[in-house]
Amino acid sequence: MATGLVIHISSGDDKHTEVLTDERIRIGSREDCALRLRMSDLPKRSNGDGLVLELARSNGSYRVAAFDSSLEIIHNGQRLQTDAEIRDGDEVQIPPTGLALQFFPIFSLPAVVSPASRETHLAPFIEAAAIESAATARRDDAKVFLREFTRELVREIKPSTKLVTLAIALSLVGGILYIGFSMFKEMQRSRRLIDDQRAQLTSMKDQVLKTNDTLTDLGRSNKEIRDSLSLAVKLRSEYGSGVCLIAGSFYFVEAGTGRPLRYPETQMTESGGAVQSSGDPQTLTSEGKAAIAEYEFVGSGFYVGDGFVVTNRHIAQPWLADDRAQSLGASVRGQPRLKKLNAYFPEFPQPIGLKFKLAGQRDDLAVCSLDTKDIPTQIPLLPLERDEKAVEVGKTVVMMGYPSGPDRLLALLDDAESQGIQQRYGSLDSLLGYLAQNRRIQPLTTQGNITDLDVRRIAYDARTAEGGSGAPLFGPSGRVIGVNFAVFTENQASNFAVPIRYGLALLERAGWTAPVEKDAKESEAAASQQNAHAGLVPQ
Repeated sequence: MATGLVIHISSGDDKHTEVLTDERIRIGSREDCALRLRMSDLPKRSNGDGLVLELARSNGSYRVAAFDSSLEIIHNGQRLQTDAEIRDGDEVQIPPTGLALQFFPIFSLPAVVSPASRETHLAPFIEAAAIESAATARRDDAKVFLREFTRELVREIKPSTKLVTLAIALSLVGGILYIGFSMFKEMQRSRRLIDDQRAQLTSMKDQVLKTNDTLTDLGRSNKEIRDSLSLAVKLRSEYGSGVCLIAGSFYFVEAGTGRPLRYPETQMTESGGAVQSSGDPQTLTSEGKAAIAEYEFVGSGFYVGDGFVVTNRHIAQPWLADDRAQSLGASVRGQPRLKKLNAYFPEFPQPIGLKFKLAGQRDDLAVCSLDTKDIPTQIPLLPLERDEKAVEVGKTVVMMGYPSGPDRLLALLDDAESQGIQQRYGSLDSLLGYLAQNRRIQPLTTQGNITDLDVRRIAYDARTAEGGSGAPLFGPSGRVIGVNFAVFTENQASNFAVPIRYGLALLERAGWTAPVEKDAKESEAAASQQNAHAGLVPQ
């Protein structure tokens, strides 16, 4: 049987608990309400006289006797109904105020409690505390309950137990304080050590950075020196197979008839001996059956990709610089014809024919193409320098070519072997074919410095000789900066090369596709200097 109600009231953050034991419990804002609510907590649309809810005890439980129907009160999620029973944990809400009431009926105990009873047995002091809290003005039952519970619990504990507990508590508190203080001091010491180590690490880091900068500068300086000393070796290893020995021959034909010019037939004496000719140059003729006058030549060139080879104009058109052709008699007006033009690449046993494509008008440059469908993949293409600032006086240069032609290659052999080869292979074609088959065609690599610069020529002191015409001149960047074309006769240490920018322009006119996009436009310089100036002779 319910003897009272514990009511928990909540309105927003405001929470309160009341214990009421009246037969009729009125809840509202009226003076006679056992549970009075603030007018501000109630909706303004209320039509009642201040009574929100009235509960009456009937048949051992509390039921709803009356309520303000204008408030739309909710009971356990449903509209509140008259005579609804209030059970343990029921909740009544008054929207939209947010006011909520939760009910917990209080049941009295019988005189004898059955062991099988599932009801919780309340200690007398707890029940007394609950009744006392109901009679207080503040009706703060939770605080009263806790106060009486603590008072009774302390009263039941023995004094010795209290002393032991107090001693243990003091020991624990003292131990915690001691450990905390010790940890605090240790943390301070550790923090000082960490700060000192951080400062040392910062100082060491600064020293390491300075040392690294010094080492970097030394390494850069050493690398520049090492690269300068080993530039020739490096370039020879990377691009030596892309520098070719160019060999060929040409002859003359009679203008108008196209008949080849021949040497004059040998005149016989009455005794049957040949008539000795004077030292004057022989006059060629288109008559007779004597041998056709054919002139052989050698030079250098280099592969630049896309099937193109760069060399000198006087190599691709050798009659322009051949003393023998220039000394021919003028009795027959002849026109030169190129009979053959071959390129011998190192590490490649067969010569590759060359086709003349284009020659420079002012500069001693020419572009040829490889006369083959399958270009050997082992031939490296030489990179060309496009930055004009890379060419300066004093810079290191490397020349790579075939000065002295096959004579230098034979000079590298033993005298007996060299003589035997010359006896077996008398013609230039057969001699070079033998050297190519035996991998004896290798370019000469020399290193020097740029000694002077002009608009259309680069002067340098790397050693070369006749046969080195058309050889590439490498700069310190490892790219070709010029094409060798002449040597100063008064000083064998002074050689001349055409700047490669003129070769780039010629290549593009011939249809060459650069391996990289060309950023700089073609330079147009108008300098009036001739290659035959004071002691300059073609190689």
